Amino acid sequence: MVRSREMHIITRFVALGSPQSGRDAVLIFVVGWRGVSAPYAGGTAFRTEVDTYMQQTDKITRAAIAAVVTVFALGMTIAPVAEAQFLPWEDNGYVSINYAYESADRAFAESMTVPIYGESATYSASHSSSGGGGFDVGGGVRVWSNLAAGVAVTSFSSASAATVSGTVPHPLFYNRPRAVAADLTDLEYKETGVHLHAVWVMPITRKIIVSVAGGPSFFSVNQGLLSSVTVGQETAPFSAVSVLPSSTQASELVVGGNVGVDVKYMFTEMLGGGVFVRWAGASVDLPTTGGVQSIDVGGVQSGIGLRIAF
Repeated sequence: MVRSREMHIITRFVALGSPQSGRDAVLIFVVGWRGVSAPYAGGTAFRTEVDTYMQQTDKITRAAIAAVVTVFALGMTIAPVAEAQFLPWEDNGYVSINYAYESADRAFAESMTVPIYGESATYSASHSSSGGGGFDVGGGVRVWSNLAAGVAVTSFSSASAATVSGTVPHPLFYNRPRAVAADLTDLEYKETGVHLHAVWVMPITRKIIVSVAGGPSFFSVNQGLLSSVTVGQETAPFSAVSVLPSSTQASELVVGGNVGVDVKYMFTEMLGGGVFVRWAGASVDLPTTGGVQSIDVGGVQSGIGLRIAF
């Protein structure tokens, strides 16, 4: 049986410590891919492998699930170390408000065929857009030890443009197409994301706190697309022709994943500042004039802003 789309989650339980060493035994959960082993030394160890088959699931959705499990696994793994090296996390939760920027390069193409003069005019539109600025607002509450459940809402937008090129038949002669080109500049890419995540909080000092997070993301995407191309008025000798493209907006919802890190410095017990870096992404299918077109959503997000503890 071929298992090309099956994800194998391997859970290893490692007992650290022994009565002779005077240390309490700690169970560590390690999540990985089948066939990859994590070396460890000392103590009594036993291992149990559990293969979880996740067929017909988008790879980014699987990555989101893995991110949640990995954050929890990381927390369980470093818990005994944190007792010795990190201060206890004493807050009940947090709020963050950031200016953010999303780095992304999106490029895709769509096509269109229009009957005219007894033949067909053909057009293609090559889209391109880069990253853009926006905001990020989030928060979380502690659920156990250093583990918190959090959510962040992001909104980004960027200018998008398309170059339309193609051929238009001659009004008098068959098989004598004329090349045309035009720019479609009034396009825009908008993205709103809701990112759920498990967060492991690690106070380095009483003022410096590092957090790692991961989980699923839900995106609402709005992209400008080519809707029609109008041929301009023609006059003899019909050797050249102009076209005027127009646009429309396509909106879709898609599920993806996110993983990131946040570092904050507390000026007082409740107020501080911080920076974050997060990858959040998915792939969405947009209904274009030439069929369904898949584009990437999200990207590397970074930001700076206010941190509030409660």
